[in-house]
Amino acid sequence: MPEDNVEVRAERQWSAGNHAAALSLYLEAWTSPDDDVADKILDLVEDWGDTNAALEAISAAAAAGNAGAYEALADLLIQLDRPAEAVSALQEADHHGRNVTLWIAGILADEIEDHPRAEEYYQRALAENHPNALNDYGAFLRDGGERLDEAADLLRQAVDQGDTMAAGNLGRLLLDQDKPAEAVGWLRQALEAGHRSVLVALGGAENDTGDSEAAGQHLREALNEDLPGAHFAYALHLTDTGALQEAVLHYEAALDQDKETNAYLNLALLHEELGQPEQADRRYWDAIEHEDEEAFLPYARFLAGQGRAEEIGALLTRATSLDLAPEDLAELRVLADKGRPAGA
Repeated sequence: MPEDNVEVRAERQWSAGNHAAALSLYLEAWTSPDDDVADKILDLVEDWGDTNAALEAISAAAAAGNAGAYEALADLLIQLDRPAEAVSALQEADHHGRNVTLWIAGILADEIEDHPRAEEYYQRALAENHPNALNDYGAFLRDGGERLDEAADLLRQAVDQGDTMAAGNLGRLLLDQDKPAEAVGWLRQALEAGHRSVLVALGGAENDTGDSEAAGQHLREALNEDLPGAHFAYALHLTDTGALQEAVLHYEAALDQDKETNAYLNLALLHEELGQPEQADRRYWDAIEHEDEEAFLPYARFLAGQGRAEEIGALLTRATSLDLAPEDLAELRVLADKGRPAGA
C-alpha cells in the first residue's frame, strides 16, 4: 500500500485513540528521519502519554525487522534526553544498512560532547561520501575553534559541490577569524539560496564593514523572524549608529529572550555613556556576577570615576581567580592601590 495511505490509516487510528496501532502504521511509513512521519511519531507519543509503552512498541518493531524503527527509537530517546541510548539505537540501524553515520556524529558532538568519537564518525561519513558530510564535518571543526583552516577547506569543498548551507557556515567561520569583508559574500550567497538563519551573521558582518543600511535591513528581518541573537546584533548596530536608547531596549531583549549575558557589559557601558550611573552600576555588577572577564577593568574605572575607588580592592580579589589579560590585571592593581587608605 502506498505510504500516504498508510499515514492516513495511522491518523484514523490516532483519532480513534488507538495509539499503539497508529504508531505501528507510522513506523511502517517511516523512510528517513527527515520525513514528516518523524514529527508525527513524536506528537503521537506526547498525546499518548505512555512513553514506556511507545518505547517498547518501537523496540519490538525494530527487533522484528523494521530497521527504520531504530531511527524512530533514537529520535524519541533524544527527545527524552537519553543520547547514549540513542547512539546505541542508531548503531543498530547502521548495522542493518541505514545511512545514519552523520546522525551518530552529531549526537556525539552536540548532546554527548564526546568530540574524539564524533570526529571518528565524521571522518567515516567523509570516506563514505555521505551527503552533507563535508559541511557537517567542517561545521564541527569550526565549533571546536582550533582547526579553522581545516574547517574552511572542508566548507569550500562543500560549496564547490553545491552545498549552499556550507556557504553560510564558511561565512560564519570567517567572522570567527575577524574577516567580515570576506564573510559577507558567502553569507549573501547562503541567503540567496534560502538559508534565512544567516541573517544575523550577515547583518553583523555588514555592520562591521560599514554597510549600515544593509545591516539594518537584514537585522530587522532577523528580528521579524525571531532568530536567535538578532536582538544583540541589532543593539550593536544601533549603538554604532548612535541610537543608544533604542539599543538599550534590544540589549534588554537579548537578555530576556536569548539569555545573552554578554549584554550586561554592553548595557553598563551604554548607561554610563547616557549619564545613568545607577543603571550602569547595576549592569556592571551583573556582568561581574556572570564572570565576564571583559567587565572588570571598565567597572574599576567606573568606580574610580564615581569616587568609589575603595571598592576596587574587592573587585581585584575576585578577578585574580579568573583568566584576565595580564595588562588588565596590572591596571586593576594600580587602581586598587590608589583606592587604599594611606598606610594601609
